[in-house]
Amino acid sequence: MFLGIRDIRAAAGRFTLIASVVGLITLLIVMLTGLTQGLGKQNTSAIEALAPHSVVFTTAGDSSPEFTSSEISEQQIERWKDSTPLGVSQTRIESDQNANTTAVMGLPEGTKLPDSVGGSIEQGALLPAELADSLHVRAGDHITLGGATVTVAGTVKTENYSHTPVVWVDTATWQMVSHTKAVGTVLLLNQEPTTQPQDNEVVTDLKGAFQAMPAYKSERSSLVSMQAFLYIISALVTVSFLTVWTLQRTRDIAVLAALGASKRYLLIDALGQAAIILAAGVALGTGIGALLGWLIAGSVPFSLGWVSVLGPAFGIWILGLIGATIAVRNVTKVDPQIALGATA
Repeated sequence: MFLGIRDIRAAAGRFTLIASVVGLITLLIVMLTGLTQGLGKQNTSAIEALAPHSVVFTTAGDSSPEFTSSEISEQQIERWKDSTPLGVSQTRIESDQNANTTAVMGLPEGTKLPDSVGGSIEQGALLPAELADSLHVRAGDHITLGGATVTVAGTVKTENYSHTPVVWVDTATWQMVSHTKAVGTVLLLNQEPTTQPQDNEVVTDLKGAFQAMPAYKSERSSLVSMQAFLYIISALVTVSFLTVWTLQRTRDIAVLAALGASKRYLLIDALGQAAIILAAGVALGTGIGALLGWLIAGSVPFSLGWVSVLGPAFGIWILGLIGATIAVRNVTKVDPQIALGATA
């Protein structure tokens, strides 16, 4: 890598430009990945917190399972052993001073809520603390939920479903505010199912249940497509820059080959140079992305974690090296006499 490092020092401005472009692309992907993860959690955090082994939906015909159309009956609860009915709906919550849109999740009375939420299901409604503050209510006050008057039983930590905070209620209250006779929307299974699903039932794992949320599916597919395009653009940019640079280095490479440098040495020198430039650009973009993500995490749905930060960084670096390999593939085919004659 002797020649590659000397080239970087001699043409610092040019390599800084390349590294900056790689850094900007890395920054975009880190921010987009964090936003994708954050928006996903705003859709799924409540269901994810319940952490079921499997979820049972009812469907009509060949339609895909959806939380908006699935309904659970008492007979299904009896057939599916060790299951918990969960009712899910979205409605309007009102107090004397304010109103908001909310998701309502109903569980049997006495059900212990996840540690991330706290408390257990009792008669009345458990409101997220932030929602209770915005409505100016506390335990014992009355609210209007889905047109029905409900007593506030207490406050819990905030979880979300389809971008709305979740109010936790008992099954009877959920039926009242959702205006339905169904005992739930889905069944949560705590272990591997042993019951054979009927024709109108679909059993899926937790990640499969996320796909039953229309908002989650449409948002995620759009954002993941954007990420894929950015990865492709990153590889193309790397190929373009390094192809031009490799052509400009043809004479230097020819001199090394004429002096006896092996093809393996020439390839390692070229790829090593690309790896250094890519690493510098990726590190710059990742650092700025992590800092910006930390600054905005409280005001926008941005998830700052190892996957959302280091995942894009590693992906860009690997794709860049693949692109660099394509760009410098002709290095090992350089004929010293032809190259020196062409550039003399």
